[in-house]
Amino acid sequence: MKRNRTDYVAYIFFALLAATALELLINVAPFIVLVGSAAMIYYGLKRMSKQKGKVLFYGGLVIFILTLLSSFFFLLMVFGALFYMLYLFWEKASKPTKMEIAINEQASNDNREAFVKNTFLGDQQLNHEGFRSDDINIHTGIGTTEIHFENTVLPKGDTIVIIRGFIGSTKLYVPYDAGVSVEHACLFGQTDLFGNHKIGFNQNVKVVNDSYQDAPRRLRIYTSIVAGDIEVMYR
Repeated sequence: MKRNRTDYVAYIFFALLAATALELLINVAPFIVLVGSAAMIYYGLKRMSKQKGKVLFYGGLVIFILTLLSSFFFLLMVFGALFYMLYLFWEKASKPTKMEIAINEQASNDNREAFVKNTFLGDQQLNHEGFRSDDINIHTGIGTTEIHFENTVLPKGDTIVIIRGFIGSTKLYVPYDAGVSVEHACLFGQTDLFGNHKIGFNQNVKVVNDSYQDAPRRLRIYTSIVAGDIEVMYR
């Protein structure tokens, strides 16, 4: 049977845990201190209602942790776990979140509902039908987000899209035949709105394409992020 990455990480973790236990058993003094501090924690918990119990519990806890930190293999296990979590975080953040917006043009005014999509990390593909498009709210977290409108048959009138993010890159693909207005705000980052480039701090940018005023179907996009890049392009 083929092993996945999680299996190997678990094997390494338990090997380091066993090495830590062996190291503490071989070195008698740290082992005795661990047993003594564990006893202090136990009796402290039994008497937490009294001042003496609190002193025993917290004192034993500090001694227990400091004794574990004196073990080379325990430190290796802790730093390895932190490194692995950071790697998983980076891996998730580097993958784009993909959203494909599909709007049902036949949705009635009575079926107006607020469409809110929240993503923080990871890959997602969104197909959304049956809602009026003037209440699209998308909240992104950290990483790269791709939002696709190019396959959408927009209803007549204005389609309002509000996108809020934290840190990362946002790419929006819009259809050629739509009038598009983009208003973007960020503390720091780079913008590329239909080829109009800008980079700097505290940006507030508005771009309207040539066909916006006369287009029967229009996208009004409002974006705000703390730090990152935004790119709006035709597809």
